[in-house]
Amino acid sequence: MEGWIPTKRLLKITEFADKFCGKVEPMHRYIYLYFDKVLRVSMTDGCAIADIYFSKEFFPFKNIYKISIQHLKGLLKGLKEEKTPFVRMLALDEGLKVELDDVTLNIESENDEKPEIILKNPELITNINLKKYIANLDFCSVQSLEGDLINIVSDNDYEFWGYFEGYNMITYSHFGRSKIKFSMEIPYVTVRHIIKSLSLLTEERIGLYLNENSIFIKGKGIKINICGAINPVISNIKPAINPLESKKINLKTLRDILNKTYTSLPANVRVFLILGKESYILAKDKNTTLTWKINLKFNHNYLAEINHRKLRSILSRLNDNVFIELNEKKIMIHDKSRYLEIKVKEFSN
Repeated sequence: MEGWIPTKRLLKITEFADKFCGKVEPMHRYIYLYFDKVLRVSMTDGCAIADIYFSKEFFPFKNIYKISIQHLKGLLKGLKEEKTPFVRMLALDEGLKVELDDVTLNIESENDEKPEIILKNPELITNINLKKYIANLDFCSVQSLEGDLINIVSDNDYEFWGYFEGYNMITYSHFGRSKIKFSMEIPYVTVRHIIKSLSLLTEERIGLYLNENSIFIKGKGIKINICGAINPVISNIKPAINPLESKKINLKTLRDILNKTYTSLPANVRVFLILGKESYILAKDKNTTLTWKINLKFNHNYLAEINHRKLRSILSRLNDNVFIELNEKKIMIHDKSRYLEIKVKEFSN
């Protein structure tokens, strides 16, 4: 069967798939084209599966065609949709032919099974603004690394959180209220793929569901299922301290200093954040001690060891004006929905 696909749509599908499937596992860098009332594509990064509406302007066919994302990127590189508004596709028993100007892709049929989302009575968690969801998911996972698991939790108070505990620092994001209670862990790499790919969408809201042991996302023309591990429900996750002192601060100066430490210091050097009557960041790199003064004053003295590059990334995602609360054990920096908790190593009056 023959059809003409809008070039703009193919460009968007390819860009989404490139972000969603990632570059860690080449075996997952494919889209699967199939027909089910309309033309659709599915894809996976090995954990998450996406199923996306492609086009309704196509004749029915039975096969599933596995197409390399890299081949599509090469086919579309430098293409101007104004000059070439449509791409010709022929869905044949022996394979799929994609024709564009003087380039042709011939994809042989291999009877591949497509990545498929299986719904098992999904329960609604919440409907949420897409930009808010992306920003909060980004914040709670920003200090993580490949191999880490991000906690996604709705506690006994039905408060919906994401968090990750790293070395001396915990990042929390509050997504809002949830309709159900659950607790699960999602692989960091997949979380980053979700953030990058969903950032390409223009819709305002999505639905989040618990699909047995996975998170199911539903938007206009798109469905995503994210694998995870179910944990016991946590009684209460809200980050809080009994502060000895607190104030509202602007992060500009601290961000500027961390930009300088990023340039001056390697990633693995020990760096200390010292807050008190005099506040500064201190580091020793080989035979050199570096000190950057911070224009903040407190009644007590707090010392914390930090990963300066991760702290830089975290603070760049908070609002400019935030609250800081401190006691003998913790330093808490937060805006309305995102919280950074830093463990205090030494405290004195």
